[in-house]
Amino acid sequence: MSEGTTIETVDQARQGETSEHMRWVLFWTVALTIAAVGSAWLAIIG
Repeated sequence: MSEGTTIETVDQARQGETSEHMRWVLFWTVALTIAAVGSAWLAIIG
């Protein structure tokens, strides 16, 4: 029983790290996309 609990805990910890990592990746992807679109827009308008 204790082995299953340990494995489950490890999976939960790994899932938590993954979701946090994905949150940062998503944040930076959106930020860089906005920056790129803004730069392109300024280049076209200017």
